[in-house]
Amino acid sequence: MTEEFKNSDIEILVATMNRSSLDFLVPMFADKHYSEFNILVINQTSENNIAQSDHPRVRVINVFDKGLSKSRNLALDNAIGRLCIITDDDVVFKADFCKHIIVAFNENRASALISFRVEKTDGVLYKKYPLQRLTTPKLSNRLNIMSIEMVIDREKVQNANLKFNEHFGLGAQFCMGEEAIFLHDANNLGLGLVMEPQVIAMHSAQDTHSRISVWDKYYVQGALFTALLNDKYFLLVLSKLAHEIRRNKIKLNQILVAIKAVAAGRAAFKKII
Repeated sequence: MTEEFKNSDIEILVATMNRSSLDFLVPMFADKHYSEFNILVINQTSENNIAQSDHPRVRVINVFDKGLSKSRNLALDNAIGRLCIITDDDVVFKADFCKHIIVAFNENRASALISFRVEKTDGVLYKKYPLQRLTTPKLSNRLNIMSIEMVIDREKVQNANLKFNEHFGLGAQFCMGEEAIFLHDANNLGLGLVMEPQVIAMHSAQDTHSRISVWDKYYVQGALFTALLNDKYFLLVLSKLAHEIRRNKIKLNQILVAIKAVAAGRAAFKKII
């Protein structure tokens, strides 16, 4: 029988940019210094802006490259922890985050990936989550999972050669959607996915979706939905439009712009593949 997971099995994979020190790690932890955790920092930077670690449990890889998915993949390739938290440099972990992760993975030993809840800085849940644990999340659930909610069983993911699609994510041609494709690929590979109703971190409420134009958002959706469903992509487009119309996130006079953007994004993605 495989040994049960414990706190020392957790490694935190942090994506950051242009750091010359690791001071940014201090506010990420509620009650302990960051040096008490196993951490791998991927610092996408320049040659005159290098970060170094003085702590044995904290490793840093400085890389002169750009793209969030590239950073995530480099972290996965170099991770050593049995359980790896995928996170960013502006997340604040709850004091009991390790306990929730260990309990969840020990209760779901077949799972390759478990997603957890995140709060806003005011203590309100970041978004609407399933009320209870889901052991077979549907596509609609998987589309809603953020990378900072993910914890993975490194061995299972590496054995399946599962990677983030580097055409998607901040700094790539399509600035969102890398999580959805990663989870879709994991599901297609038969890897166990679970959504766990425990909060492990806090994060500011602003996200990429709220900062970009209708054209840019739906350009990405055209590429993303094609990657997920190929010729049935428009089913997801219609569902997305209906959802955003109901929530007043898109106006009726913007629908034609959105559809044209979807077509452009789909065409760009088809050209890549």
